Amino acid sequence: MVARPTSLATARASKLFTIGRVLNILELEFPELSPSKLRFLEEQGLVTPQRTDSGYRKFTEDDIDRLRVILELQRDQYLPLKVIRQYLEDLDSGKAPKLPNSMEPKSLRLKVGKKYSELDLIAETAITPALIADAQEVGLLSSEPFSVSDVEIAKSVVQLHRFGIAPRHLRGLKAAADREIGIIEGVVAPILAKNETGSRSRAAHFAEDIESQFASIRAAIVRSVIGKIDS
Repeated sequence: MVARPTSLATARASKLFTIGRVLNILELEFPELSPSKLRFLEEQGLVTPQRTDSGYRKFTEDDIDRLRVILELQRDQYLPLKVIRQYLEDLDSGKAPKLPNSMEPKSLRLKVGKKYSELDLIAETAITPALIADAQEVGLLSSEPFSVSDVEIAKSVVQLHRFGIAPRHLRGLKAAADREIGIIEGVVAPILAKNETGSRSRAAHFAEDIESQFASIRAAIVRSVIGKIDS
């Protein structure tokens, strides 16, 4: 019997992120983040990305969660790196450390793979039940229990709503994302179909790289229009 190809969703379970993609993911929360700052945090031993044979940095989802904690503690609690490093080392060793002001970083509550109830989603993002229903209707949010991705989407939905942008206005955005996913799945399907050792990892790497290029093009197009508004 021929083994079925691994799905793209399964391939993503072990995906790695380039430094450029990490910046894209975190730029809305931490617009001051730069490649040099990421390298500095690595030099200080706060995060340890993997390295490819060619020497390129590759970050895991856990690395990105860790960076969120570091950057949040710097931005919101003004803690020095020495204190942050010790705090993270204590967490890594299974301890329950307390920060000087006893405030746990909010980002520690958002863990990849964690599931959230509707009440959790509302508490994390201030989204309303009506907005949840509207976002679900256009396919932006899944059904309960919600994932970390749903939490991030809900945050953006709430922010956009303040500008009068409702979920129904984002149908085109969802359709465009679905088209991108279709393109990516078409590219990686032959790799996954081989079902060889390393197939999933290669497929995830290619998918991540393609998505990063899509994001770069999209951002450049939007920035060019914004630039005309501001000129």
